[in-house]
Amino acid sequence: MNPDQSTDLKGWLPVDAVVVEGRPGLLWMEMSGIDLTEPFFQQTVERARRENRSERFTEFDVLLQLEKQLESVPPTGFIFHSSRCGSTLVANACRAVSGSIVLSEANAIDKLIARFITDVDSPVKESLYSVFLRGVVHALAQRRDEEKYLFIKFACCSFAQLKRIQRIWPNVPWLFLYRDPVETIVSNMSDVPPWLVDNDRRVLSSIIGDAGKMPLEELCARTIGSLYSTAYNLANGNSMLLNYNQLSVPVIANVLNFFNVSLSNEELETIARTSEVYSKEASGTRAFVADTDTKQKIASDLVREMSERWASEPYRRLENLVNHANPVIRSN
Repeated sequence: MNPDQSTDLKGWLPVDAVVVEGRPGLLWMEMSGIDLTEPFFQQTVERARRENRSERFTEFDVLLQLEKQLESVPPTGFIFHSSRCGSTLVANACRAVSGSIVLSEANAIDKLIARFITDVDSPVKESLYSVFLRGVVHALAQRRDEEKYLFIKFACCSFAQLKRIQRIWPNVPWLFLYRDPVETIVSNMSDVPPWLVDNDRRVLSSIIGDAGKMPLEELCARTIGSLYSTAYNLANGNSMLLNYNQLSVPVIANVLNFFNVSLSNEELETIARTSEVYSKEASGTRAFVADTDTKQKIASDLVREMSERWASEPYRRLENLVNHANPVIRSN
């Protein structure tokens, strides 16, 4: 694929951050007429790819020109999470809002955030990647019709870079979802996500220190414990903390109100229907089944040991903050 620096990219979305012939840049796909309806952005990309949509590669500097050319929707709210704790359900609910764009763990966004870790060795580089990240979001959020809301759900490890994200968008309200660490670890061990099996573990090492060789249970426990601590340290009047065990239609409506979105009765009914199906499945045909008790019952001794050693205390501090915080930080 040869680099194409054309800026005629209206209707094209950056679907990945890649390296082509030694050049870092973006993979774009022509996605006019493609609604972002799947639970994850990459699921939508795969659907578009099956339609043989055109693709092209550009270097990052094309973003600087596109920011002046494309009309885009500014961010309405950010969704962060500690993995397997209901963030996809909340993102799906955001799609019920008329005039919304929901970007759920888009590769181009989260890979650029990872570059803060793997490739930033000076303030100049940090500034450069911040400009690129802002440009990628601008391109992904280009207005096609009458859209007025933009919700971005980040991959869990991106939350570790919250300070840098806030420097780009200081006024965007953000939500952090979390869950009992034992249940989170059990879920990740049952279906191991890519972030836990990253080959060189540079991203995880930046979160917990030397990730080295350790059991996945420990790696997971230490990572989510660190994310809990980040939420505890950075929560403020512009944030909301929400435990998985509190999720309900009224609470999700409260999240959207926190994002300054007023819901119609029809939108509330759509959210209620959405909450009845398994959030991660694109077909929307699999019913949601509560699994809290099951996860607690099947947790191994190692899971419980690692949870208690690395995650339980940060979790308890976070819960204490939620229970005693002012109404803006509190989730109910």
